[in-house]
Parts: sequence; C-alpha cells; structure tokens
Amino acid sequence: MHRHARKQAFRIGLALAIANTAIGAAQPVLTRYAAVRLDPWLFCAAVVSIAALCTIPVLAIRGELQILFDRRYMPTLLAMSMSGTVTTSLLLIYGFRQINAVAGVILMQSEPVYSLVLSTIVLGERPSMRQFVATAAILLGIGSVFVGGSVFSPLSAALLIFVTPLFWQISHVLGLRVMPPLTPASITGARFIFASSVFVPVALATSSGAIHQLAEPKLLAIVFLIGFFVYFLSALTWYGAISRLSLSWTTALVVPGVPLLSILFAIAFLGERPDAHELFGVMVAIAGVLALVLAADGHRKVAGVLEAAEAVHQPIN
Repeated sequence: MHRHARKQAFRIGLALAIANTAIGAAQPVLTRYAAVRLDPWLFCAAVVSIAALCTIPVLAIRGELQILFDRRYMPTLLAMSMSGTVTTSLLLIYGFRQINAVAGVILMQSEPVYSLVLSTIVLGERPSMRQFVATAAILLGIGSVFVGGSVFSPLSAALLIFVTPLFWQISHVLGLRVMPPLTPASITGARFIFASSVFVPVALATSSGAIHQLAEPKLLAIVFLIGFFVYFLSALTWYGAISRLSLSWTTALVVPGVPLLSILFAIAFLGERPDAHELFGVMVAIAGVLALVLAADGHRKVAGVLEAAEAVHQPIN
C-alpha cells in the first residue's frame, strides 16, 4: 500500500511539474506583452486579484481559509507573499517594459547563482567545486549575451529581471518550511490574498485614471490569462509538485523546458528573433543549471528544514 501511494504521488507530481513547465514558459511573453500596454501598478493589482479570487473559493471549500491568519503561520506567509509575489511582480513588470522576452528568459536563468549565495550565507555551507563550475557556466551564458550585443539595454531594466529569481528563491524556501502542515492550496492562497491587499489600495490611489486601459478586450483577456494561468495555476502546480517530488528533481525537469519554450513563444507571439549569441548564451546557462540538479532522486524525502535546505541549493522557477 505504501509503495502504491508513493507511485501515485510521483505520477501526480510529474504531471503537475510538466504543466508548470508549460505555464512558466508563457510568463515572460505574456508579461512583456502587458508591460508595454498597461500601467505597472494596475497590471499587478489586476493579475494578483484575479489569482486571489481563484484561490478563495478553493480554500473556502477545503476549510483552509482561516489557517492563513493563524498566528503560527501568518508571519511566514506574509514574508513569502511580499518576497515571492509583490516584489517579483514589480521587478518583472518594470523590467519587461524595456527588456524583450528573449533577454528576460536568459536573465532569469540567474537563479542558481542565488542558490549558491543563500546556501553559503543562510546555511553556512561551503560550496562544492561542482557548484562553482556549474554556477560559472550559468554566468558565462548570461555574460556572453551581455558582451555580444545590446540586448540587455538599458542595464537598469536588465538588473530588475536579473534579481527577480532571488526573491522567488526566498519565497519557496519559506513556503517549504510550513508545507506540511499547510497544503499547496494554502500556500498559493496566501501568496495572492496578502499581495492583493498591497497592490489594490496602491493602484486605486495612484493608477485609478489608467483603468480605462482594461477596456480593450484583447488586453483584458491577456490580463486574465496571466492572473489565472501564470499566477494561480503556476503557483498551485509548482507547490503541488514539490509537495510530492524532490525539489531538485522537479527543478531538473522544469528548468530546461521553461526557457526553450519561452523563446518559441516569443518568436510565435511577439515576433522576437533571438540571434546566434543569444541562443548560445541560453544553452550554456541551461547546461549549468542541469549540472546542479540532474543527479537527484525524484521522490520527496524529508519535509521541513531539510527540504528547505535543499531548496537553496537548487534553482526554482
């Protein structure tokens, strides 16, 4: 019975990881499309509110809505929401206003760099030679694109996207520390419900005059797609996957697929064409990511602190 349950959990986790790969690949493309057409705070308020509205009925039916405000978990959930949703949403929307989707895909491969930094600072561990080499490969891939042209211009916008994965990484580490006892649905709901309490008041105070931008049907549809798929379903499938599978193994599956699919989406829907050195850069970065994660077992082993410790060794999208 235990073996059957283990296999069932693996199959469900694998399906969720594959779904997360496809959803995550759409994020740079859809965000870039909206970034150049919508007020940034209006965008953040709209997509996060849509995601929050999707989670509230789910949590209410499951009887988990009240747990978000439990004093044992609320500080962690608030910190997770502020880092993983509020900060990253602002960084991406302002970055993609000036940086194209292909460049953003390459820049977001910086996450393993932050993994190395966090494992050293937070856990006090000494990085292995393999980690150094793999991280150097990732930086080489990103750096080769930077040296080869002006795709990362302006630099200020590129830096916004480059640091975004740091806050995703922090958010996921925080989430793993309370999962269990909290479920993926609770973690997802906390991220968006608390974030909407920040974005909506600020948007009403600063961007109410821009709400007419949502009157365009196509743009409104894109905003809904981002809120429902890129925010709600992406978070739900990711936390569902890593609650059943090893974080590092899940990352090994998701990481190479996201940038490759993102580039294809950028070509098909935005008309962007990566040149040879951009393709070389993303392939080198992906090779570095895979060097960090391919040796892992697929089944989740330990919940809590040890799993959270694993998180800071691995890139998370």
